[in-house]
Amino acid sequence: MNVIIFGAGRRGLRLARHLIEEKKNVTFLDTNITRCNAATSKLDCMAICGSATDLDMLKEAGCENADAVIAVTDSDEVNLVSCGIVASQFPEVRTTIAAIRGITYLGKDHNTPILGISHIVNPDQEAASRIYGIIKSGLYRDIISFPETHFTLFTTTITKGSRLANNSLIDLKKKLPGQYVITGIRRKNRVFTPSGETILHENDEVAIISDEDDLMGIFKEVSGPVSTCHLRKIVIVGATRIAHYLISSFSPERQRLITLIDPDPDICNDFVEMFPKILVINGSVTDEALWEDEKISDANLVVSVTENDELNIITSLYAKTLGAQRVISLVKTNNNYIQLSRHLNIDAAISTTNATVDTLVKFIRGGKIETLHSLFDGDLEVYEFVIHDNFTYIGKALKDIDLRGKAIIAGVKRGEDENFIPGGSYTLTKGDTIIVAAAHKDQNFIQEFFS
Repeated sequence: MNVIIFGAGRRGLRLARHLIEEKKNVTFLDTNITRCNAATSKLDCMAICGSATDLDMLKEAGCENADAVIAVTDSDEVNLVSCGIVASQFPEVRTTIAAIRGITYLGKDHNTPILGISHIVNPDQEAASRIYGIIKSGLYRDIISFPETHFTLFTTTITKGSRLANNSLIDLKKKLPGQYVITGIRRKNRVFTPSGETILHENDEVAIISDEDDLMGIFKEVSGPVSTCHLRKIVIVGATRIAHYLISSFSPERQRLITLIDPDPDICNDFVEMFPKILVINGSVTDEALWEDEKISDANLVVSVTENDELNIITSLYAKTLGAQRVISLVKTNNNYIQLSRHLNIDAAISTTNATVDTLVKFIRGGKIETLHSLFDGDLEVYEFVIHDNFTYIGKALKDIDLRGKAIIAGVKRGEDENFIPGGSYTLTKGDTIIVAAAHKDQNFIQEFFS
């Protein structure tokens, strides 16, 4: 598969690394020679220096032979125009994807095709959705929700003395009942999907999918006590587009709990008009007097979503120091802060890049994937599939299907209200939504299995 990526920035590089591991051919097109050289020095790819809106450069990059084109430059206009040119001039390209942040470009219906482009991905909306999922879960950890099901995914490390250590997964089920599945393990530098005989070790990082009703209990058992946080006051720092999407996710009644802080008076006025139920404060979060006057330390939750990673981290740490119960920090440009935050007193750090790349990969894979999330630096993937009427294994019991130890079907949603962890007698049925976990190295098997 030949993939051309417009933009060799952080999102482009992370996406390319993912695709190259899948043995796909990747070519970059970027106007910056330094970024092009960096891409070819770090990755097994080609890079051409030029404009993605120049038809001759598109031909030189190989658009005539491309299967997919993804535009992830820093400019919405370039992403729109370049993908529009490809869609009109190179009809043999099956998939065109553009990263677009501007709300005005997308209109009210974000799924409406623009300029013949196959898919539009909004990085800000993807990040806001991840943050809202964390708030909705009540866990305030870096968790992943599956919006159409009642399942939640989280990761944790098995510490010394944990009741999980030195137990096989079969024995653990006897000691720790409930609706959950351990779907993946990272042991040192190896990531794999476990079997019932797999024994957990100290320092293993495990990915667990749990039914929402059992989430708190399971997390408490595997990660220690969980203090409840009944939201009475939410402080959002930074009147950004991510803040806009995040506030929009709350019901009007819940928006009354929100206080928004930003130093730009014009932007503050815009948010007052858009969200009349929230309290908007024009001021700088770096002003200590503001913290005292507005009693920010009394907040149950502080979410820092400014355009500055360092300010977000510092704001979250300071809020926690002053007494805020929970803090969530946005990371836009430096993913190293994600790892750093795990060693600090920050409850969750959300990467815009990671959230965006997951969605981009989902669209590139195509098929019947509803959602895709990567964990353990991309080495474990969790998919959400819908079983359609042409699926090969409809009517077969799970115990009679050979998954070759490469995948775990961890959850099933049937109809509006039925959600369950499948056993061996589960029969794959048209219309079911299933959650599947597999190591990234086995993604080709997964695609073939569910094609």
